[in-house]
Amino acid sequence: MAAAKPGEKSKPAAKPLPPLPNRPITGADLKAWLKEAIDRQREGDVEGAIALMHRVLNYKPDDATTWMNLGVLYRRHKNSDMALACYERAKAMTPANGGLWGNIGNAYKDLEKYDLAIAAHQKAVEVEPKTVGLWHNYALCLTESGRPEQALPLFDKILAQQSDHIDAHWDRAMTSLRLGNFSERTWQDYDWRWRLQELANYRAPTTAPLWRGEKLMGRTLMVYSEQGFGDTLFALRYLHRLRGLDGKVILRCQPDLMRLVGKVADFCELASARAATPPHDLALPIMSLIGLFTRAWGDIPPPPELTIPEGAGAKALPRLSIAGDKLKVGIIWSGSVTFRGNARRSVTLERFLRFARIPGVQLFSLQKGPPFEEYRKLAPHPLIVDLGSHFADFADTAAVLKKLDLVVMTDSSVAHLAGTLGVPIWDMLNHSCYWIYFLNREDSPWYPSMRLIRQKTPGDWDELFERVALDLEKLAAERTARTAKK
Repeated sequence: MAAAKPGEKSKPAAKPLPPLPNRPITGADLKAWLKEAIDRQREGDVEGAIALMHRVLNYKPDDATTWMNLGVLYRRHKNSDMALACYERAKAMTPANGGLWGNIGNAYKDLEKYDLAIAAHQKAVEVEPKTVGLWHNYALCLTESGRPEQALPLFDKILAQQSDHIDAHWDRAMTSLRLGNFSERTWQDYDWRWRLQELANYRAPTTAPLWRGEKLMGRTLMVYSEQGFGDTLFALRYLHRLRGLDGKVILRCQPDLMRLVGKVADFCELASARAATPPHDLALPIMSLIGLFTRAWGDIPPPPELTIPEGAGAKALPRLSIAGDKLKVGIIWSGSVTFRGNARRSVTLERFLRFARIPGVQLFSLQKGPPFEEYRKLAPHPLIVDLGSHFADFADTAAVLKKLDLVVMTDSSVAHLAGTLGVPIWDMLNHSCYWIYFLNREDSPWYPSMRLIRQKTPGDWDELFERVALDLEKLAAERTARTAKK
């Protein structure tokens, strides 16, 4: 086993498979291997579980259930093509299995082949019309494919039968918000996020009662960050609504944002999310501010004014001089890798190299985190100059953003920062993007300086990058012409 890198945990040695007996294989053997495969799956040993199912199918290739379970494992292993192949084997034996049709639909959805996915989900609910989970998968596929109006009645149908269906509440909230529906019911659904399985390990920093918008009457309210950096930056605009509550307000946020948000929260006490929770009487997660104060488009406030502290960006700013008179364009190709949907919204650094060929353009990488390893391997300097590794926090990022002519990126927290600062930004969006970008529009009601550039076909980044390249060529040529006249 290879040695672990500094700070990285060693991967445990793979558990060996049970030995084959020196006798004919029996049904009991197959049953035992299947049980162990399920146990290994629960323990996270997906590869071991797959190997055991392969063994079972070598001896019993007509076992539809094993084929279906193997498909489920391949899908969890991010191999939807293999999953579909297994599901097809199972379907040949049990064509009237609603759960199998639902699995087929989910695999096609992963591949963003939405027409095939929807057809499979329709077949699933036709075969098993009383199975709530199949209706939920169908509704989720509709909203992700860009058909939220068709999905909403299905979520309503699910919740009429099972009012405590956590995922249906959350997905109905996401679907409603994509449609610009800011009703009270939508925000009530949005609050179901804390019961989601993916947030099961999240622990709020308080057990204090939830603030409902009332006067504080001398009490202390703590507003605390949740989810990612982008969510905090996005919701900051609502902080001014907390002035004059006749009490004390504390903003507890990520340390990397603290130097930047101090002026926005000048009437608050500022606390670090990594420090001990300060005393307080009431609490509210920051994204819930939006639900308290937004019922219509006109309720959306402008971005707050951020004050960049003196000395921010000192290590990165001198590197901008390499651009000379060229258009200074910042790029980011990936958001946080811990975000479940990051693979679909992100691309590779290599896609941006085509922009480096455009005369009059100098690219600067703003990328941080694990995706920056692509830059190290590709080593594109000076075609793309690294700035991101010189950022200590978001104040450094903000200082550099203000000196750029344009940011071209896939969606991440820096999009929120650039939009808040009023920096021109082209935000390249996958087909099924975050709800704040709504549907079809090219502008953002949240960020006036932001242009939204969407995939026309799910998963098709090639066409999107072609459009961006043409627009960037035009912008650079206009810049060069203006410079030549001076």
